[in-house]
Amino acid sequence: MSLSWLTVCAEGQTKDCIPTIQLAYLAGIVVAVILLAVVAVRSRDFSTATLALIPVAIAINLAVGSLIVTLRLPIYLDSIGTVLVGALAGPWAGALTGILANLIWSLLPVPGGAGPVAAFFAPVAGVIGLMAGFWAARGVFNLRTDDARVGGFLALAAGIVGAAVSFLVIQATVGIPQLGADATPDDQNRFVLTGIVIIVIAIAVAWASRRTVFSFRADDPRIRTYLTGATAVFAFALVFALARLLFGPTGWFSTINGSDTTFLGGLNLSSLALTDPLGLIVEAGVALLVAAGAVAWARRGDNARFFPVWIGGLTTGLVAAAISAPIAAGVFGGVTGGGTDALIALFRTLGLGVFQSAFAQGLTSDPLDKTISYTVVFLILGALPLTVRSMFSRGEATIAD
Repeated sequence: MSLSWLTVCAEGQTKDCIPTIQLAYLAGIVVAVILLAVVAVRSRDFSTATLALIPVAIAINLAVGSLIVTLRLPIYLDSIGTVLVGALAGPWAGALTGILANLIWSLLPVPGGAGPVAAFFAPVAGVIGLMAGFWAARGVFNLRTDDARVGGFLALAAGIVGAAVSFLVIQATVGIPQLGADATPDDQNRFVLTGIVIIVIAIAVAWASRRTVFSFRADDPRIRTYLTGATAVFAFALVFALARLLFGPTGWFSTINGSDTTFLGGLNLSSLALTDPLGLIVEAGVALLVAAGAVAWARRGDNARFFPVWIGGLTTGLVAAAISAPIAAGVFGGVTGGGTDALIALFRTLGLGVFQSAFAQGLTSDPLDKTISYTVVFLILGALPLTVRSMFSRGEATIAD
């Protein structure tokens, strides 16, 4: 266990220490842990089963997260345990698990640990746990394909697509203002106004579609049809995004060029990175094949139940990106030592400022990362016997009716 990075900086010292204001921030997180523990106990989510699950979940977070840091992949996968606790034991237990995992990680001499990075992102991990409990209570892990509540998830997806389209339109027309060190108050105001406009458009699209196209009654035969199509579209987007992150011209494989002899023994895998337009064609082709398979798969039984799970992960990732970007940019200058640094560097070369690059990286990595994490948890829950899931205070919310 290493605590050397917690040394308070002396006057003029900038390395191997922590500024007083940042130490106060970490102290606030520790206080939040205590308060969360009190709230969780009072909410009766802290059963014996929950107390036994939390250490296991923390171990899962640290083991998988350290492996991802070692491989320098442009995602995290360090919140699988957090989502699992949030689903089974509620939002407060999930938040406590996430924060504790990050604090413990920052103290251990393992990849990604023994430093301030994990500790500073502990609030993000806490929010992930809260959202996991929130979505589990609303049925993302137990919705059937004939449940009228599916309309809400389809409408939410429509709203997210509306936000993405409006963002691209604004960027291609009036432009998104820079938020660099030399940004003017007018730039900052325009940036905030642009964000508000995009959010308003997303809410309007979701509200309108929920009351028209996706207005369902119980056992409505359209639910399964819409879910099948949505599953195919989401599967295409998920596979395409993952393929771009790994095999794109600036993806993960392009960074494994043998220049760093300490990583994978200096192995050169850059030839696996595909140049465009060939890369786009191949990646889109593979994604289309997967989407076609998803259609056939989703039509069988309740397989289309994955879609609400994916929406829960996607929205959790979007919120995590919004919270983590100011931390990454303001505290670490966008460089955190993980595989996502390559994405930050890429966005910086495209002319984006530090904050915008951190936010763009978050929007690229976090939704994909949390969608994968929610999917893994859904599979874990499916493998657990019903008697085990029912041992937890919120376990009934993971059992299909």
